[in-house]
Amino acid sequence: VEGRVTLQFTIAKDGEVKDVKVARSSGSKILDDEAVRIVSMSPQWEPGKHKGEPVDVRFTFPVVFQVR
Repeated sequence: VEGRVTLQFTIAKDGEVKDVKVARSSGSKILDDEAVRIVSMSPQWEPGKHKGEPVDVRFTFPVVFQVR
């Protein structure tokens, strides 16, 4: 199974990944669920900053599953 899932999520002020949701489905629930699982388990990210202070940032992120 191959496909592209577009996710939306928030990187919180502390770098934690939160509110991971499928913005555009691959058409396969298996791929959609796996993309959400993988991104939800990712280690802390570098938070966004505004005027030197950490802030929440909303991301749109594609995940591509491809068999080679």
